[in-house]
Amino acid sequence: MAAPERTRRRSRRGRARAGEGGSDYTPSIALRSIDGHLTRTGSQVMAWYRLAAQAWSFRSDGQREVLIRQIAAQLGELQGRWLHLRVTTRPYPVHMWAESFDQNALGRMPDVPGALGWDGFLEGEQRHLMGLSMADKEVFLGIEVSGRGLLDRWVERAAPVLDRIAPSAVRAELAALESEVNHLDVLAAGSGLDAVPASAEDMAWLMHRSVALGLPAPRGLSSVPRGVSTWEAEDLATFTEGVDLHQEPYAPTVQVVGRMRSQAVSRNVAVLSVGLMDGLRIPEIDDPWMQHSDRLPFPVEWSARMYIRRPEDVTGELQRQMGKVRSQIRHYTHDHDLDPPMSLARQADRVLEVEDELTTGLTQLNTRIYGWWRIAVSGRDEAEATTRAQQVVDMYRPKVQIEHPEAQYRYAREFIPGEPLASTAYRRRGSVTWAAAGVPAATASVGDRRGIMLGETCTATRRPVAWDPWLAQEVRRASGLTAIIGGLGSGKSFLTGLTVYKTLRGGARWTVLDPSGPLAELARLPELAPFSRHINLLRADPGILNPYRVVAEPRPDHFTDEEAPERAWKRERSLAAATRRRLVLDVLSGLLPYEISRQPHTRIVLLRAVREVGGAPDRHPGLVIDTLRRHASEGEEHAGVVADFLDERRELPQAALLFPDETRADPWQADRDYRLTVLTMQGLSLPRPGSPREEWTDNEALGVELLNLASWLTQRTIYDADRNLRKGVALDETHFLSQVPTGKVLIDRLARDSRKFNVRALFASQLAGDLLRVSGFASLVNAVFVGRTDDEEAQSEALRLLRVPTDVGYEEMLGTLSPRPRHDDRPDDTPRQFVFADGHGGVEKIRIDLEAPHLEHVRDALDTNPDATRAVPRAAASGPEMNAPDEPTPLPVTPRPAPLPPAVPDLDGDDVDLDPRSGTGVTDTRIGLGDADPVLGGPGVRAGSVQVVAMPSEDGADVLADTELYDDEELDLLDELDEDLLDEPAGPDDRAGDGDRPTVDGSADADGDGR
Repeated sequence: MAAPERTRRRSRRGRARAGEGGSDYTPSIALRSIDGHLTRTGSQVMAWYRLAAQAWSFRSDGQREVLIRQIAAQLGELQGRWLHLRVTTRPYPVHMWAESFDQNALGRMPDVPGALGWDGFLEGEQRHLMGLSMADKEVFLGIEVSGRGLLDRWVERAAPVLDRIAPSAVRAELAALESEVNHLDVLAAGSGLDAVPASAEDMAWLMHRSVALGLPAPRGLSSVPRGVSTWEAEDLATFTEGVDLHQEPYAPTVQVVGRMRSQAVSRNVAVLSVGLMDGLRIPEIDDPWMQHSDRLPFPVEWSARMYIRRPEDVTGELQRQMGKVRSQIRHYTHDHDLDPPMSLARQADRVLEVEDELTTGLTQLNTRIYGWWRIAVSGRDEAEATTRAQQVVDMYRPKVQIEHPEAQYRYAREFIPGEPLASTAYRRRGSVTWAAAGVPAATASVGDRRGIMLGETCTATRRPVAWDPWLAQEVRRASGLTAIIGGLGSGKSFLTGLTVYKTLRGGARWTVLDPSGPLAELARLPELAPFSRHINLLRADPGILNPYRVVAEPRPDHFTDEEAPERAWKRERSLAAATRRRLVLDVLSGLLPYEISRQPHTRIVLLRAVREVGGAPDRHPGLVIDTLRRHASEGEEHAGVVADFLDERRELPQAALLFPDETRADPWQADRDYRLTVLTMQGLSLPRPGSPREEWTDNEALGVELLNLASWLTQRTIYDADRNLRKGVALDETHFLSQVPTGKVLIDRLARDSRKFNVRALFASQLAGDLLRVSGFASLVNAVFVGRTDDEEAQSEALRLLRVPTDVGYEEMLGTLSPRPRHDDRPDDTPRQFVFADGHGGVEKIRIDLEAPHLEHVRDALDTNPDATRAVPRAAASGPEMNAPDEPTPLPVTPRPAPLPPAVPDLDGDDVDLDPRSGTGVTDTRIGLGDADPVLGGPGVRAGSVQVVAMPSEDGADVLADTELYDDEELDLLDELDEDLLDEPAGPDDRAGDGDRPTVDGSADADGDGR
């Protein structure tokens, strides 16, 4: 590179111009210029590349061996060249993530006065991330382009003159250099290194981190001006000025002093060198030996100088070494008549083995290499630096010996590109395969850089994990199907709630079916309450789960991009009608007793009646029963039997959800644009997972059908909204959906339509096998979260869903997620761990994080752990007086109201019905089925109003109790009603032998009443 004009004239005349006092500037480092990704010294040109991160976790040994061989093959192609490997760290770009997240938050909801606003939420996320002190690993590789001789350097200095006299002499070197650089660019980009030429910003960062070794990494390093990619000799002062290295004689560290924001900062740096190394079995047993340092809680810098040897050089050295070994063996055997040591025999065998490797097989993989590997750690003082150095030494023991050499100043300068080798001590020799087994670019890579913050990786590398649930649909054209797998207490609800909350803040719309109900607390958060609604389906209007209404009617505007829009719309309407018929057929079959439903003739008469009613959205199951009655009057006796059983089930209170009140409007024609809709079904009885159909009770069979219909209801909101809006559907208790045909159709439909309608569908289940039973689920799933799983078969199925190799040891790891000490009696509120597959190749173990101070109210809302102290005030637990152990503390006597008369559904809307057991009239004090839902609008009890309920006291007098209703709650006395008592009086032994039945929240239902 030609020197500036003023420098040439000054050197030619021997004096400086007026105003140019002083001598020429000479950098304090060996580097003389940077041109793009090329660095030049007086004797060498190197091309620098940035290596792509390589996934190592959750890959099979075969995949890992392929990666190592690919890297080795690329190194083997660089025979006769020097390489400089630099591994450094960059603080996680929190400001860049926040900027991307803010720009990606399209259509976010307005702030609510007095609640956490968007700016406060985003600032809190940034502050929390900055406090975690996590960094990204960055790996750079410098490859020698050419060794520059005396003639080349003379041509460079004389280029301005030669360019006029003999331009071909100047262009010859430049042309040869360009051709060689292009060859290296192609070679480095191959599979293995996956490297790209370092950009100007990359080179600036590498120089800053190398010259100012050990100083805190600047979080806001000024970007290189656009179009600037060249640093002349004078420009290199940008990196060297203001940084000094000092070392006391025989000191174990070197002191680096620099400036940050106009303040002096100093660090002590200890430089270590890799010494003797035992035989490592990578990847069968050991991890890549350069990756071990990623486990340390402080940043570690690497610098390796390597020379790829030519085969002819290695052959000559092997012959000399073999001659030495044979001479020593003869000295033992012939001169002294002794058996030689076994070490000599091993050396001879190793020499012959290396010679055989070089003469047979793939030459690139057997190419030999020698080099020096240095490790640098820093501390605020010498004691901290040496302590960290000892931690490095201890981590690599006993298989790798780490040395702490003298001359720390010269070793520290080795990290700067272009600097000469400090010492040839601790030189390591081996094959390129051995060097490639270090896999310097191996790191944890999962998620993206624009989505919500889920947590952090908890493998060898600790990095933040961001995830945009709509990146797959909008950018990668993939499905939005997501599986959340884990046993009881694995954190599925917490993860679902975290995803829903943060994406809601970013502008998404969610419909959540949470049968057990803890996620309904999200609808009460101040910042979400004005845009949310909570509907308990068991207390909602009759017909809200009408099978004909839960399947949405296709809209013509959703097919405008089709080749034939009208034809596509009509085809989809036909499919929707067929889905309704299949759904009502399955639901009515599920309501029948098992002995009746399994009869072939039952299916025939039901199918005939359903087909006659049709699949229009204005139908309802009552029409099917009427059709069965008509068929019975026409001589079809079995149709009458089926109709009788269905009429009997129709009398159940929960069955009213299937049969609409035709005098009312559609409850889903809401006039508000809700961002969050939470559907709950507290008190729903569900059978034990895996129990056979013949063991289900009537309430359990009805519960499964209601859950199936509620799941279909959630997807209705997808097709009622604009297809381009970001939407989400979260379904819990998915394992029951996989047991019914229409549930499988629903899962398949959500998977296939998620990309077209921009939907992220979350399916939560305890077992991966429940989802794998759905045909095509494994191929359509995009992202997967797997929590703690203990059963061996379930572990294998979960790995299949993650697309992770099985039978290689990962099964046991799933049982160690979210570990907890056995003898710790404190509440288990530690963040849960999941194995996260992001859908585009990244699979890592992560830790869900919701510990930021600004999200404390969200954490409390999502806490589903029971706590008796919340129900009993602490002040009541201990009185002001202390009594003897045998004297119980007298408790204040509080009059206890007598039980309310049993409530019954208000089917006629007059608020007065007959008690089926007493025959007396009772006042319906709940929001009856004849009233409008205050959440969905219409006449009825005003949301937030006070209901006055008449309650008899112990002396028979009526007292008034004020019960305040939340905006999304209803007062329902049916929760205290045993449904079986509506049919017949309960005897003292009616419940004997029923056993415990699980409810939707996973607890045992001791009395079998579904609560």
